[in-house]
Amino acid sequence: MKGKSAEDTGAGQISKEKIYQSLRAEIISHRLKPGQAIREDELAERLGVSRTPVREMLRRLEQEDLVRVVPNRGVFVSELTDKDIEEVLEIRLALETAAARAAATKLTAEQLKELKEIRKQLDAAVRLKDSVISFEADTRLHSLILLAAGNRRAHRIINNLMGQIHRIRFISGHKPGRIDTTVKEHKEIVQALLNRDPGRAEEAMRKHLESTRKILLPSSDIDKKFEEFVRSSLSF
Repeated sequence: MKGKSAEDTGAGQISKEKIYQSLRAEIISHRLKPGQAIREDELAERLGVSRTPVREMLRRLEQEDLVRVVPNRGVFVSELTDKDIEEVLEIRLALETAAARAAATKLTAEQLKELKEIRKQLDAAVRLKDSVISFEADTRLHSLILLAAGNRRAHRIINNLMGQIHRIRFISGHKPGRIDTTVKEHKEIVQALLNRDPGRAEEAMRKHLESTRKILLPSSDIDKKFEEFVRSSLSF
């Protein structure tokens, strides 16, 4: 009986996941630029794997809208347009403000403990002027809120957008002075949650997301559209 190939083993699965995470990180961090062609053979050679797992990971990235496949031309890193940013922030504004309100009354003792750890991480990001620490704290906080809110469908929708959300966070987080302001915004969210104040948590989340929009889309005249969208959205 023939043994299983490396790609069929657990080690092979881990290898595939590492390839996926590596490619994803390169796109999010702009080491692979928007519009840049991705050659399967060159990528496989650089990573030391066959083209099969590379092809599989590119399909996963396509589902996240991080790459696009152009028939007869190849695979390219997808562009992140103003419209993409606007649409993602609209969805986040509707779902995550409601999630913050819901989470404020549902947080467990363990989640409250994690919030305090996130607050320390945010303080470290400002003290060290470290955008990576800020990015990690940002991701932890938003994930905790969605988990605590307990709305599985909302959580799934946001997870499906996570690749684009990370790209937006990366761009926003590298704007001059953004670490200080984003940390302040996140600490306001954390404090509202620690105080179990639903209204304040919702407002702090809205303030943070609208601040991100204004930084990335300063010339976009969509203020009224956002206000109408939020007012018409359903709470959890």
